[in-house]
Amino acid sequence: MDKSIENTIVRLHETQSTNNYANSQIRENEVPEGTVFLAYEQTAGRGQLNNFWESEAGKNLTFSLVFYPDFLEIRRQFMLSKVVTLGIYTALSKYVDQLRIKWPNDIYVGNQKLGGILIENSIMYGLLKSSVVGIGLNVNQTVFRSTAPNPVSLRILTNQHYDCDRVLTEVLTAINYYYLRLREGEDAKIDREFISVLYRLNEKHLFKAEDEVFSGEIIGVNEIGQLLVRKEDGKILNFHFKEVEFQITEEPED
Repeated sequence: MDKSIENTIVRLHETQSTNNYANSQIRENEVPEGTVFLAYEQTAGRGQLNNFWESEAGKNLTFSLVFYPDFLEIRRQFMLSKVVTLGIYTALSKYVDQLRIKWPNDIYVGNQKLGGILIENSIMYGLLKSSVVGIGLNVNQTVFRSTAPNPVSLRILTNQHYDCDRVLTEVLTAINYYYLRLREGEDAKIDREFISVLYRLNEKHLFKAEDEVFSGEIIGVNEIGQLLVRKEDGKILNFHFKEVEFQITEEPED
């Protein structure tokens, strides 16, 4: 039986990082599952490996969502990333075409980045005790000044202004749906949906791993979240995050 999730939204005018703020609150207080820490302005937003997340104050969505997935073993922790990215995909796909999930946890339109997530887990006795899911979505920003190569926003893509609170509600509703499916053990359904919208799935492209550049195609993601790439010779390689790079430059046509 599903247990519903209520999203209490804590609005912050300014904070360095909503993930840092959420983690400090979990340490100091009793924070209900589903609590959202939303920042109007995030001055030191973090991406994967402490990359900087650029967001103009009041123009986008920068927030952290708290879960207590104590039913999830460590080896299955990537399922939470699937749940969150699928929720974002579902909510935003009605606004833009060509939306895809770029492994491991970015939201792309074509070759441009619309959003990303950063999940920080606390582990106890081999299970996930708590998870803080940091989410950044580019909504109404039209100028990006950082050195990031490919940011884009809903506003740029559609030439429309969006109500950030409405988008937030839609995203949370969709994430909650998939999280409840995960809690009910519907891993196979989640896996199928995740793979079906994976960026560059079954497409021939160039990849770089260590010093080798090779042609291959993404065929999926394994149980522990590694990307599976099949080379032209049929060999299947598996990669952890940062072990392989997507090469944007296309191969020359024949």
